[in-house]
Formats: sequence, C-alpha cells, structure tokens
Amino acid sequence: MFQRAGSNKRLSISVLGLAMAVHVALTLVFVFILFPSGVSKLLVAPTYGLVTATLLANLILLAAVVGIVLSFLGGLRLPDFGLCSRDLPIALVLTISVWIVVNMIEGAWQFAANGAVSWGGAWQRLGVTAAIGALVAQLFGNALYEEIFFRGVLLRQVYWRLGPETTHLQKFQKLAIALAISQSLFALIHLPILLSGGASLIAALATLPAIFTAGAALAILYARSDNLALCVGIHSLANKPTLLVADCFDIPNNLLFVTVTCLVLATLWRRDNIH
Repeated sequence: MFQRAGSNKRLSISVLGLAMAVHVALTLVFVFILFPSGVSKLLVAPTYGLVTATLLANLILLAAVVGIVLSFLGGLRLPDFGLCSRDLPIALVLTISVWIVVNMIEGAWQFAANGAVSWGGAWQRLGVTAAIGALVAQLFGNALYEEIFFRGVLLRQVYWRLGPETTHLQKFQKLAIALAISQSLFALIHLPILLSGGASLIAALATLPAIFTAGAALAILYARSDNLALCVGIHSLANKPTLLVADCFDIPNNLLFVTVTCLVLATLWRRDNIH
C-alpha cells in the first residue's frame, strides 16, 4: 500500500499531535476571529476576487502545519506528503474529464426538465476573476492542504503504525482502521467551520457522517491510485465546481458527488496501466 511514496518515514506521536493542535488552533482563529472581523476582505479586495480569504487561510496552514511542523520539525520531504510530479498529467486529464462530464450531465438534465440550458453559473454570479479565484483557492489552498494533511500524512502515518502485513486481508484491515481514524478527524475538524457558518450544533453534528464518507472515499481513491494530485482535483471540483452551465440541480457541489466520483475512479483504476 502506498508503494510509490518516497519513503515510509514515521513521524513521532508528538509531531503528529503538534500538527493537529496547530491546525485546530489556526482553524478556530480563522473562522471565529479573522473571517468575521473583515480584515481578510481588506487584503483580497484589490485582487477583485482572484485572491480569496480561503486561499490566504490555507496558505498559512500549509506554511505552519506542513512547512514548519511536518517538514522542519518532522523531517518530511515532498514525496513523504504523497506528492509526485509525474502524477500531475493523469490527474489533470481525469479532473478535466470529470468537469466536462458534470457539465454535460447538468446541461442534459436541464434540457430534459426545462427544454433549455442555463449558461453562466458561477461565471455570471461571481464574475470571471472571482470564479477563477474560488477555484484557485481550492487547487492551491483548501483542497491541497486537506489532501496533504488528512490523506497524504495522517492516513499513511496511521497505516504504517499498524504493524506488518503479510496477507491481503491484513492490508485491508490496516487500511480500514487507518481510514476510520484519519477521516474521523477530518470530519470533526469541520465542526467549528459549520458552526461558524450559522449551523446549529445538532445540524452540524448531523452533517459529520456525510463529511466522513466523502473523506473516506477520497482516502480510498488515494489508496488505490497513489495519486494525491487526483484527489486534490476531485476535492476542488466538489467544493467549487465552476461549471459553464448553471448548477441548477446541485450535482457537483455536494458530498454525494465526491463520494460517487472517487469510488468510480477507484474501481476503474488499474495500477499497471496508469501511473
């Protein structure tokens, strides 16, 4: 499992704990102090939406958690995060293919239901610069950071700590345990984000199982493909689909989309044909 990783370097529990603590602390500062204060809007306003508060916050998380804690203190290198330059071409092709398919499904559904296709979507609602900025914030911010931390690092670190594997059953058991632990943390870290958005505690807690399921699907796709860049692409589309057609039926911008897409790609993936 994860055989194309640059190494299987184990991080100490203290480093992993520090990384999670920094992540939680910064997330709380962002969602309850920085974003409500409006300071981030002053920083991004001159860019007309090309640079967003989401991008800035996740660049800080990348610098603090990935750069300082995991790289500087933990000694991890780029391959240890699951990132590999040769993964980019196939990740780009598949991500664009999924985007095209979603546009076609959305357009066909609209035509069947209404007899016409509504164009523009986010491009008209936000403007070209802001629409691009929202997608950039995912590709180089939120989706990139969460895939590195929760799939590239936590999933693999827990997996490697569960002992040796001599059979396929043991490999499956280890992956299931690692997935359950790492993606439970992925779901729980979204609780303050949901609460800051105005959701009640009950509503926020009710959303966590769906977030866990989506995270688990991304973890399965990563375990199957060893291609973290592909997970970043699918994650980005789920958060900010940036369709050419209007998203009347909310096809991509929900947790079911990312779950089904990841499971389909994981099922179709063949390691001996796609690298």
